[in-house]
Amino acid sequence: MTVEREYTEGRTTFLSADVEYYSGDKKQIRANLPVFYNPRMRLNRDMSVLFLSSYLRDNTIRSLCEPLTGSGVRTLRYLKEVPGNFTAKMFDVNPNAVEVVQKNIRLLNLENRAKVLRGDARLLLLSESREERFDYVDVDPFGTPAPYLNAAIQSLNPDGGLLALTATDMPVLCGTYQKVALRRYGGFSIKAPFVHEIAVRLLEGFVFRVAGLNDCSMLPLAILSTDHYVRVWVKVEADRERANSQAESLGVIRYCEGCMQTQTIPQRARYEDIAFEHAIPDCRGPIRIAGPLWIGDLFNKEYLEHAQESFKDDDASLYHKRVPRILEEMLEESTLTDFPFIDLHSLCDLHNLTPPSNYDILECLKDAGHSVARTHFSPTAIRTNASVHEVTSAIASLMRR
Repeated sequence: MTVEREYTEGRTTFLSADVEYYSGDKKQIRANLPVFYNPRMRLNRDMSVLFLSSYLRDNTIRSLCEPLTGSGVRTLRYLKEVPGNFTAKMFDVNPNAVEVVQKNIRLLNLENRAKVLRGDARLLLLSESREERFDYVDVDPFGTPAPYLNAAIQSLNPDGGLLALTATDMPVLCGTYQKVALRRYGGFSIKAPFVHEIAVRLLEGFVFRVAGLNDCSMLPLAILSTDHYVRVWVKVEADRERANSQAESLGVIRYCEGCMQTQTIPQRARYEDIAFEHAIPDCRGPIRIAGPLWIGDLFNKEYLEHAQESFKDDDASLYHKRVPRILEEMLEESTLTDFPFIDLHSLCDLHNLTPPSNYDILECLKDAGHSVARTHFSPTAIRTNASVHEVTSAIASLMRR
């Protein structure tokens, strides 16, 4: 019998396996909990509630699906906290999880809006969407979402549906296991200061290709990189012409370990024939190549603005304390994702410089006429249209003052 405990997130109170009881002295969340629930992913779910509310400003959702539901907390929060009268289906292969979700549905009086089924997520995505496709599918696995992506896209409304994916296999996405990354996501990762952006772009590149296999286009709305995972929100719709035009957004990123210069090149170009301009004269540092991956936009600014409005209209105490800052930084960087972010501490280490404050660097670059922004990826990084050499010169000038 599962030892249960009552938890509260946002406005939603629910039952799940007692995490402290089953995690033991190490306090480590394990995949083999009788019913999976990870309190540390609350920020992920808080952002998801806001982004679903944002999506509903301009889109209609009649039904949504969470194919790997665990305790059901994510979907339960959608039903209780997001405006609308949509219905939800939840799947899990674990009978204990199905039992707990059924209890939660009854406790929250959601019998008319929610249904939970036991079985394989991929099969249920296809069979349960046969009569009516889902308007939103949220895939939040323990590890990689790759095995579920094709079924998830096929279960979405062809007129336009929201797809959210979480990936926690960060060693794979961040260059530790390159062959596994190629097998799972169809591209290579590299170890670089902006490796978490590479992880996001590998995931979105994979989504683009699988969507394309199904004659669908993909519009990125938002991404989240924090803690031990990355997450993407994209709109998918049956549109072959747009998908064809989006092929320009698939490419590679070249990175020099010796001078930290980056270069983004569309996949259709012969990047072997394109000269690499180093940031340091006579630099002979090795050049690494990441990809194929998504080199297009990562955010939709209007979508972020709607999410921020939803947050401001709500009770801030119901959300993780990091939410407002993350939303602000996402909005700042949303128009500057043409090139990878620059980690200032790594740049200073390379040139034996003492890092000034991020604020001083931002202001210095703005005064020089450059566009510049913070990034939610890292507190020590910035986005800018200035070159690596220009950023280095700005830091050196600040040291001389």
